[in-house]
Amino acid sequence: MKNKYFLIIKEVLLTRSNIEWSAMFLGFALIWMISGTLVKEEEIIETYVDKESTVRVIDQTSQNFTREILIKGFAEADKKVELKAETSGRVIALPIKQGSKVKQGDPICSIFMAEKESFFKKAELEYKSAQKLFDEGLYSSNQFQNIKSNFERAKLELDNATIKAPFAGIVDRISLDEGDFLTRGSTCAVLLDLDPMIVSGEISETDIGFINIGSSAKVETLDGKSHEGKVSFISSSANSRTHTFRVEVTIENKDGRIKDGSSARIYLPGENQLANLVPLSILRLDDEGDLGIRIVGDSGTVQFVNVNLIQDTEKGAWISGLPSKSRIITVGQDYVSDGEKVEVAIDDRLMSDERIN
Repeated sequence: MKNKYFLIIKEVLLTRSNIEWSAMFLGFALIWMISGTLVKEEEIIETYVDKESTVRVIDQTSQNFTREILIKGFAEADKKVELKAETSGRVIALPIKQGSKVKQGDPICSIFMAEKESFFKKAELEYKSAQKLFDEGLYSSNQFQNIKSNFERAKLELDNATIKAPFAGIVDRISLDEGDFLTRGSTCAVLLDLDPMIVSGEISETDIGFINIGSSAKVETLDGKSHEGKVSFISSSANSRTHTFRVEVTIENKDGRIKDGSSARIYLPGENQLANLVPLSILRLDDEGDLGIRIVGDSGTVQFVNVNLIQDTEKGAWISGLPSKSRIITVGQDYVSDGEKVEVAIDDRLMSDERIN
């Protein structure tokens, strides 16, 4: 009986063509490959789901931080005057050159006034004679006072012929040459006092409450040098267009390196508060557009905490709003969600003495 069935199967197999056998073989091979791929994918997905995410973190304790108020301003000479003529005449001498330092009382411009010099000499003789006669009782008080007034007027006119420095400083500009005719009220020269120097700027109405007269200030000039100073003036009236207040800081300028009108930055102390220094790159926005960062809580789960940006510095961003002790996520925050339990690894790259921005 077995031999009969074997003969039937053999007959069936011999009747199939080579093409049919090839098709059957390819079909079995394809089914085997597909089943193997599906099994492998299922194993990978199952392994990924079972494994907790790992994020890099830094442990920080909040510290006191004083925000700096930055004001862009300009340097101004402590004194700046235009020396104007109080009489008319031709310029006969300019003993001081532009850019020269002068002392108080040094002559800057001299005007030729020959007729007024002779008038002064005549008035001086009359005054001396009147003084003697008045002492002898031969002149009345009114007569003597009239002659004295003429003498003082003649002396003043002669004194005005020489324009002198009212204070020590630098002759910044002389606007005429010898031989020019100088009329009453015309400018002979500009005199500057550059030490101390005044650096002025505008402060917002939200920051003005943090400063007072005498508050410490730091001034940084365009050459990169820093100068310590004090707040010497705070305006009591706001600018009608910008609603800002003028502030002046006084600094030393003994070497005269800071020039009148040069740009400068003023740094004033603002409010003091607990804050954290973090990399600017880890700040994120939540669904409502509020700024914050992700931290790992005590239970090992991810939390998004809203923060306030206080100041961006070269070392990083100072923020407020975190707990006093925080485990801050620095790497991997975009691949985890709030409430997700994660594994942590300390981010050794961010040392306290390194730039973390």
